[in-house]
Amino acid sequence: MNITCKNMSAGYGKNKILEGINLEIKPGEKVFIGGANGSGKTTLLRVLSGLIPHEGEVLIDGKEVSSMKRKDIAKLIALMPQTNEIYFPYTVNETVLLGTYATSGNSLFGTDPKAAQFAVKCMEDCGILEFKDRHLDELSGGQLQRVLMARTFAQRSPFLFLDEPGNNLDIKYRAELCDKLNSWASGKTGDIDNTLVAVFHDLEQAKRCCTRAVMLKDGRIIFDGDIADALKPEMLINIYDFDVASYLRG
Repeated sequence: MNITCKNMSAGYGKNKILEGINLEIKPGEKVFIGGANGSGKTTLLRVLSGLIPHEGEVLIDGKEVSSMKRKDIAKLIALMPQTNEIYFPYTVNETVLLGTYATSGNSLFGTDPKAAQFAVKCMEDCGILEFKDRHLDELSGGQLQRVLMARTFAQRSPFLFLDEPGNNLDIKYRAELCDKLNSWASGKTGDIDNTLVAVFHDLEQAKRCCTRAVMLKDGRIIFDGDIADALKPEMLINIYDFDVASYLRG
């Protein structure tokens, strides 16, 4: 089951963000989406998830994403947004349970016992079970980030799309997140190899979690290949217009 873009362009209103995107993501891959702010990383994740309209083709297993039902997309793709896109003051438990809806039919008004049990496991795995009765607006940024991660895992989708999952996490939780993502990516959901597609600002975290890099600049893909090649100093200068390697060396 591949996700494919063919000459895809997208944006918001008259403002084009992405242009001429040709991309194929195969099951089992671990893909880093990189680029400077405003290069189109978040927009790309939203287009692939069917959340915003596009020109050209975006195909999930050969089906145009714009013709698919939201629930059918959610069974295949779980998107974890940035924390600043979360506004609703649900409890932690309610939020993680919402992640189970696509695969179990669960909702806040009728909870499947197996789904509820799995939600508890996801909260335990992400270290947030002790906060389960607290509201999202009572949490720190790092706690909220782990809640969103638990909700994303609770969806049980084979494609995980993560937009800055390391935001607000201290070094301990960033390391744990990488370990968990690598462990998850080595498995399957149903008969589909688990597939990770993630935006990171932390390049070391990207290198620990991903093997392929798709680098964007001004809304276009300028590199698609091995992440080790993407993180070479000359490539980073081209992508970020800045000597990233020298800065990281101090």
